Amino acid sequence: MAPRPRWWHQLQASKNEAILAVDLYNRSARERQLEAFVVHMCLSWLKLLQAHFTRDYEDIFVRDKNGRRQRTWDGDWQTKSLRILLAETFTEADPVRMNVEFFVGLRNKIEHRYDHDVAALVAGKSQALLVNYEKMLVATFGENDGLGDMLRFPLFVSTITDDAVQVLKAARRRVPRVVLDYVQDFDAALEPDLVADQRYEFRIFLVPQTGPKSSADVATSFVRLEDLDPAQSELMEKMQVVIREKQVPVADLDALLPKRVVEQVSAQIPWKFTMNDHATAWRHWSVRPRTNTDNPERTKAEFCRYNGAFRQYVYTTAWVRFLVRKLSDPDIYREVTGRDVSDGPV
Repeated sequence: MAPRPRWWHQLQASKNEAILAVDLYNRSARERQLEAFVVHMCLSWLKLLQAHFTRDYEDIFVRDKNGRRQRTWDGDWQTKSLRILLAETFTEADPVRMNVEFFVGLRNKIEHRYDHDVAALVAGKSQALLVNYEKMLVATFGENDGLGDMLRFPLFVSTITDDAVQVLKAARRRVPRVVLDYVQDFDAALEPDLVADQRYEFRIFLVPQTGPKSSADVATSFVRLEDLDPAQSELMEKMQVVIREKQVPVADLDALLPKRVVEQVSAQIPWKFTMNDHATAWRHWSVRPRTNTDNPERTKAEFCRYNGAFRQYVYTTAWVRFLVRKLSDPDIYREVTGRDVSDGPV
């Protein structure tokens, strides 16, 4: 029997990492379950993409400008990072890529932290990370390599009791500030449609099934939103209390001039915020280059863009949300504006 190809071994390692990640996440112990899940799921994604690239004869190694493979400090061949492989597989705005990149960054924030509360904060993204993995696994290597028959819907209590909302709010308050800031900043930098995509954050309603059970029924089943009839879809919209308005893409459609940014921020924070404060803020967070720069387009695109036609900078609603959240903190407000909150509200 011919030996298995290298990509097959990479694929098996990837699947084993994913199974281990889920097992560790679903265990009853409370501590470090999220850290273990994130570490092993990032490894499973890395090995999955390596298997995909290797099978299709695409390069997974880091090379110099002359095409020679580079070595690590201890002599091994250096392979491309997960971020690089994601960038070479998905488009920049793909929800699957953004979901994995979210956890690549989160991994560094939660190492050696008590993470039970963080797990509650990112539960939907964690589920999406696994669902996306399974979909790509099957789409790339076929149904026989899927994990569907190995993973089970976990038994749980805390998130379906009547006081679930209060429990989650309390957990959110206990999340370390550095982690909470990372989660909020990452979401704020993305387009609203991407944040609402189930591939970025998986959200479900659990509705108890009533009536007699037939032999063909299963205890848990998933229904695709597009398979619902009009009445069911309308009910789902009411349950989510979300109104989606489709707009034709237009350049700078939601762009805000500085004056409008100041008005919106001033209306949402309890203290003074002026045009001068706004200029100080964009300099403080390096959102755009200084005036008269040779490269005005070098902005943090999630917060600010340069409109070449009108030769002016415009800002996003994500920038407004970012400022409101940051400047609502008295210490950050004092650091950015140089004024104490005792100077008085607007």
